[in-house]
Formats: sequence, C-alpha cells, structure tokens
Amino acid sequence: MNDDAARRFRDHFLWQLRAKGHSPAQIARWMWKPYCPEDLRILGPDRDRDLSGLAYSEAEVEAMLAELPEPSLRIDEHFFRREKTVLVLVPGFTHETLKNFSWHEQVQRKGSPHTVLMLHPAEGATREQLYQSGDGLKLVYLRYPRSNAASAHIVPAMFRMLQGSASLRRWVGEGYRLFFVGYSYGAPLALELLAELNSGAYADEFILRVTRGFLGLCGDIGGSYLADDCIGESPQLVSMDKLVAFARRHPWFGKLVGLGTPQLCDDMIHGVGALGHPVRQARARDYAPRLPPQLRYYTAAAVMPLADYRCRWWQLNLDDWAMHRQALVTDPITVYNDGQVALPDNLLPPAPQVPAQNNLHLGAVRTHHWGVSYRTFNFGINRFPRVAYYRALLQTVLSET
Repeated sequence: MNDDAARRFRDHFLWQLRAKGHSPAQIARWMWKPYCPEDLRILGPDRDRDLSGLAYSEAEVEAMLAELPEPSLRIDEHFFRREKTVLVLVPGFTHETLKNFSWHEQVQRKGSPHTVLMLHPAEGATREQLYQSGDGLKLVYLRYPRSNAASAHIVPAMFRMLQGSASLRRWVGEGYRLFFVGYSYGAPLALELLAELNSGAYADEFILRVTRGFLGLCGDIGGSYLADDCIGESPQLVSMDKLVAFARRHPWFGKLVGLGTPQLCDDMIHGVGALGHPVRQARARDYAPRLPPQLRYYTAAAVMPLADYRCRWWQLNLDDWAMHRQALVTDPITVYNDGQVALPDNLLPPAPQVPAQNNLHLGAVRTHHWGVSYRTFNFGINRFPRVAYYRALLQTVLSET
C-alpha cells in the first residue's frame, strides 16, 4: 500500500475547498497529510503520542494551493447528469435510530440533479421509496432490516433487496455500474456481501458483474475498541447489558434510543458484539480470501485530536460531546482514533488475491466518526465540509475505476 492515492485525494479535496472559498487556515483544520499506514506508529508502547507529524500549517496549505493542478475529473452538474454509476450506500449501526441518510447534504439538498432511492425489504419483492429523480448519477440507500443485528441477519437481506430492485435492474440494462460505499458498520457488511457474491453463495444474476468497486468510510472492518469496552466486564462508557435491560423495563426510554421492541433489544446485544474485535476479526478471516480480486477497494478514515472536540457545556455541541466521551475509551490505545474506530481497523483485511494496486487507502480527514456522515443530535450543524469531502471522494474513485 502506498500513499499515491492519498495524494490524489488530498489534491481533489484541496480543489473542492478552494472552490468553496475556504481559507488556508480553515483548510489546515480539516486535513491531514497523506501517509502510508505502515509508516505510522499506531499501537504499542512506542506508539505516537500526538498527531503533529500529520498536521499542515497554514503556510504549507498556501503553498499547495499555489501549485494545485487542475483535476482530471470535475464534479459539477454536468458530471452528475452524465455519470452512469449507482452508488450503493450501506449505512452504519443503528441507522434507524439516527434516521438520516449517509451523505445527506448531497442526497437531500433541493435541486439535486441525481436520483435518490431507498430500498426497503418486503415480502416477495423489494419496496422502493423514491426521494427525487434525475439524470445521471444514482444513489441507492439500503435500509436493511434489524439495523442493530449481526451481519448474518443483514447480509442476506441486502442481497435480496438489490436483486429484487426493479429500478436497479433497469439502470443496469441501460449500462449503469455499481459502486458500494459502506459507512462504519456498513463497510464490513458490504465486504461480506461482495465475498458471498464472488464465492457463489447467492444466486446473483447481475450485481457482482456490474460492480466497479468499494469505498469504506470510517469502516469498522477490523473491530471497535468502543464495542469491546461496552460488552466488557468493566466498561468505561456504558454497559450494553445494563442499557438494554433498562430499555426493556422502561419502554419509553427504549423508543427514545431505538430499542422500542424486544427484537431490537436482542439485536443490540448481539450487534454490539458483532462490532468488536473478536467477531470482526473472525468474520474477516472467513470473507477476505473470497473477496473478488478484480474490484478496486478504497478506504478513508477520520482522526480527530481530543483538543479539537467542542465538548464544553456552553458550546452546545452534542455530537462532539458524545463522540469525545467515546474517543476517551480508545485514546489510551492510539491517537489514531475517530471516536469509535481506530485507524488500523478501517483498512481492508489481508486478502492476497487482491492486487496491491487495487487496495488503496486515501488517508484521513480531521474530524470524528459522525463528522463525515451523519446529521445526529445537532440537526446537521457540523463545521466539517462534508459536501466538499464527498465530491473529492467521487473525483478520486470514479476517475480511476
């Protein structure tokens, strides 16, 4: 793995930020330098104690902007209207609790030129919910059932939704190709699905044949120290057993936190366990050797220093407050931590059949786990420039696949 892809993504992100009028000082607060994961001291007694080696100065950003090349692919309305790609968005854990799309600024803004479709499981066929219709790029959001459950319950439902989508079949017939984007828990779910398709576990009629690649955003691929803590004997943040037991005794609380049914409560216990290192590592050993070698695999992370969090009561930033509490769990283990997942666990698991040139890490941005994806408690108030980030990712992955 080398940092060439990360440098391309950096240039695209710089270009998007400059186009939005952001200053070098602002840009320096949102970007890290490209790196090779192998060159970082991430874990162990000699691990890095700060992130200063990855930080940009304002002067460095000014110099890069002065020499920034024009992008090979412009992400504008013309791009959206001509691009024949379906982005299959696979959301993270408890997406029904958060009740928001991934990439929401892109897919919910008025006047967006592309189609946004949500797939729901249904008996006999896939139910489709169309949010907006447009030419070119399509975004398909998989609202899989039992959103807190282990992957064994989710992955077969993902296949059935995709296989049974009339719109997806129509678009493929028109020459469209698929590109999977997995956020958080959605990243290993997408990888498991691709491995199952490649090994013939499902009677796939078209999905893998037309798939271009995969992008994992803050993916919980290798496991989460936060999940390990929540199901451990002495949790620092919250005991998942006690939380679920409280939700069972007090239904009003259960509904508030997305545990309003006995099934959701049961799934939460198994699902949090499925996010931890023992289960994720065991699942990766099973599916990694079966990943299709012909695809491009991209991973992108987020890392945020504890000092960057706005977590004082007068700052009224519940996203940062909640994520800061979670980041403290992993901070003794590594500074390369987005609040829920450490950097090594964002990466593709060892898969010898995947050529090195098809395993591309795009580096990290300077925000926390929710900063790149969700409107959560703050109703979308987040300083991180997510639209510019999404467009830079598209420039990077769609210009190469």
